[in-house]
Amino acid sequence: MGGMLCLALVGCAEEKADPVPLPRSTVSGVDPAVDKAAVTQAFTTYQKALLAKDGKTAASMLTADTIAYYVALKKLALTAKEPYLRRARVSDQVAVLSLRASVSADDIRRWSATELAADGVRRGELNTSAIGRMTVADVNLSVDTASVTVRMDGQTNPFALTFWREGGRWKFRMIPLLEAIETATRAQVKKLHLTDRQYVDQTMATRVTSPDELAALWVPAG
Repeated sequence: MGGMLCLALVGCAEEKADPVPLPRSTVSGVDPAVDKAAVTQAFTTYQKALLAKDGKTAASMLTADTIAYYVALKKLALTAKEPYLRRARVSDQVAVLSLRASVSADDIRRWSATELAADGVRRGELNTSAIGRMTVADVNLSVDTASVTVRMDGQTNPFALTFWREGGRWKFRMIPLLEAIETATRAQVKKLHLTDRQYVDQTMATRVTSPDELAALWVPAG
């Protein structure tokens, strides 16, 4: 599986993957105020791209390990049979099935991971209503990483967004957000008193019109 599979997608994959390189600094002696302004600008650029459904720009703002997550999604969408996929994290099962439901098998095969990420933005997969209400409250720097605290509707969000400097540019690292989504999903599963299987099936049932279409989502697209 892809480099992020063990880290961000499933806890059941045994394969060893090539590590995704950590960001390396390409800037030395930069004034922290300049870096904070650059991180804030990166947040704004990404936010505006999501609101405009500008998939190309949004995808260009993603870190290498975030793109690797989409590599793993693509491979699972093409190859993962139901028993294997059922062992993935709940939120990732939904992500793979949603990809199969929204994108043709031909496009999944021919598009790169970056193009798949861009397509998700164009289709408006993210909650742009919430994203549009976010403003930067604070930026905490640590060499090539930045933690961005955001404010929404006057309230400071307890979850900070992560940015990494790659190739001299600040980019959004989605992996911590994916982990937070899984935590929230598991809390919802528990609150509804459902099994993982029931939650995934009920969630995907809202995306299709018949039991046969739902069953078809569990068939590899490749």
